[in-house]
Order: sequence, then structure tokens, then C-alpha cells
Amino acid sequence: MVPCYNASKYIGDFLAHISNLGFAEVIFYDDGSTDNTLELLTKSGFKVIGSTANNGTGFARNRLAGAASCAYIHFHDIDDRFNPDFVRLISEQLPGSADVIVGDADWIVAANGETLIEWRYDDQEAGKDTLAYFITHPLGIINTVYKKDSFLASGGFNEHIRCWEDSDLHVNLAAQGYAFAFTAKVLAYSMRHQQGLSSDQDWCWECRLEFLEGYLQHLPTRYRELLLNEVARCAQAFYDNGQMAYFDKCIRLCGRYGLRLPVSKNWLIKFLKQLPIPGRVPYDIIRGYKKLMF
Repeated sequence: MVPCYNASKYIGDFLAHISNLGFAEVIFYDDGSTDNTLELLTKSGFKVIGSTANNGTGFARNRLAGAASCAYIHFHDIDDRFNPDFVRLISEQLPGSADVIVGDADWIVAANGETLIEWRYDDQEAGKDTLAYFITHPLGIINTVYKKDSFLASGGFNEHIRCWEDSDLHVNLAAQGYAFAFTAKVLAYSMRHQQGLSSDQDWCWECRLEFLEGYLQHLPTRYRELLLNEVARCAQAFYDNGQMAYFDKCIRLCGRYGLRLPVSKNWLIKFLKQLPIPGRVPYDIIRGYKKLMF
């Protein structure tokens, strides 16, 4: 099941790519495209759901799930690729009691074919505490398959978020007690380029921090230290990218929950030097940050 928005340049290659993969059903969702995406998809012969408004991938995927006739469903992005043995590898896991089947994935630089990241998932580590595992090991959708009834019962994707919504889905599924199974095979390839939403890394880290703030509010308190470490990862990214306002938000978020951001005093000094405060930094500001950070 494939959501599309202004995806006309990818359609031909994607249709050729899936032509011999053996899927029982393929459904496209046109998310209010302003190019000829809907026209090209309609000509493909596959089922197409059209929309006059652009509502985002979470909304589109939830509608696709509701329209599916198969017991198991998979979401894919039109600019990404499958392992040619995807259907066979998943079929080996079925039937089973798992609500979600997880495989591995590679991120590939589209321009040169270089492997950028190898995403590998450990069933034994995940089995110790599935929720903790997916908080610290973000999981995308192109290397996962879901039991349709379980996905729909869980509430599916958060339709108000357009970034990190796939990782959030799996945190929520784990929090609700759904069962995960793993296959140690690369199921899909995420083709990385400058046109995707994730190319704006500052925005992605801002979205990540928003999710973590929500988890601090709603998940059991035993996960707070774990979440603190993830906030620290966001803080490092904000600091490295010069996003001082969001770095400051990380510090204050931890302070709100009585936590301390695990960074060195050198970080504090460098951070204070970059604050947009004219002249010398007042002592009360320094004291406030020391209280929040140490």
C-alpha cells in the first residue's frame, strides 16, 4: 500500500520494480497531488484512492489500511525499493501469532548506490522490553508487515504528525502490548535523496523532540531515564547544527521532570557563549543552567 504526493517521476520505475514481486494486492493513495500522479496511477490498472486535499502520509496510510482486503498489510514509499524476495521472506513468518513482522533495512544513497546506514534489529534485545527497545531503536515502515485487524484496532498512525510518525507507530504498538516477530533479513531499501521530507534534518529532530516530550507525559515513569538519553541525542544534534533555541528546550524539558541532561561542563560553557545575550552572561542565567544540567 503506497501513499503518493506529486510522485509522477517515480511511478514508472516503481511499477516496473513491483511487477514480478507477487503481491496479492497493491493499492495506491493519491494525497491531493498537483501534478499528474493521479492520472498515471489510474492508468496503472491498480486500485487507486484519490483525495482532493493533502493530508499527510499518516492519514493516507490509515485510509489504505481500511481499504485493504488482505489479512496482512505493508506500507511502502514510492521512491524506495523491495528485496526481490520480500514476499517469500514474509510468507515464511505466516501464519503466526505476531501482530507485526520486522525485518532489516538499508539506507542507500540514490545518486551513487552507497550504503549509508544498515538498520539491524535484535529480537533477543527487543524481547527483554519491547517498548524500551523501540524507544531507542526507531523503526520505519518499509521493512515491516502488520496484521490488518491489529493495526486498525491500535488506532494506526498519528494523522497530525508528518515526521517520525512511523517510529511513533511502533512505540504505540509496543506500549499497547502487540506482539512483534523478527526476520534477520534485509526486506527493503530506503533510497536517500534531497527530495524527501527527511532531508531537512533540523525539522526531523524537532519532530523527534516533540514525540519524546509526549512520551515523558504518557509513558510509565520507569522509562524516564531512557527517554532522557534520547533527549540528549536530540540536544547533541541541535548543538551540532547550531539550533540553540531547541538545545535550550531540551535542557528545560529535562528540568521540568526533575532530570539532568547528561552533558559535560564544557558543553555548558560553549552553549552559554552562543546565547544571543549582549555583553557578559548574567550570573543568574549561568546558575539556572547549572541547576538544570548538573
